Amino acid sequence: MPDSATRNFFINGETLVRVRGAVGGPLASVTELGLAEGPIGISMTFHHADIKVDAWGGTEGPPPEVQFMGAEATVNMDLVHVDRNVLDYCIAAAMGRTVIGTLPSAGTRMGSLTNGLRFQSLWKYLAVYLSSPDAGKPWAFLSCYLATPPLELSCGVRRSIFRLNWRVIPYRRDPWNSGSGASGTFLWAHVEPGNDTYYTA
Repeated sequence: MPDSATRNFFINGETLVRVRGAVGGPLASVTELGLAEGPIGISMTFHHADIKVDAWGGTEGPPPEVQFMGAEATVNMDLVHVDRNVLDYCIAAAMGRTVIGTLPSAGTRMGSLTNGLRFQSLWKYLAVYLSSPDAGKPWAFLSCYLATPPLELSCGVRRSIFRLNWRVIPYRRDPWNSGSGASGTFLWAHVEPGNDTYYTA
């Protein structure tokens, strides 16, 4: 059997992290956040549910079938070369605000109270983009927020490391989706910023 022509070592290259937020805000266009100290970790969580059948032992037996029940992701990074003003806005957005350090009312929705379209006014999720200069496999995550733990900020005489953990959800303005539920909802794509505008619902 011949060797694979496409199998190879995968090297992403230096990864630039960029973000984008709602129109009318400081991150209305794609903006550089920073560079990581080391590799950036991307973890996928796939949700499944077992279908149990009495003839196979009921709740005690193995499932003869499994249902896929959605997915989400986390993106972890330790940034060392950062735009602090951009980071502050990312933190404020994760708190449902545009001003860092002040709380909104408990229960404030990240997608806005009006079931906002992606990137529209009052929408507090952020898009996170990871470049791929060597491998050509960039990542675009369009509905992210800084989740905790960890969110660690450091102060001192040495260079500061900012530990960020992004949660990525399959946001949709209307979860009914014309009766299709989650079908077709965007979670991620391997595209550069500007090529992700096909999905705004």
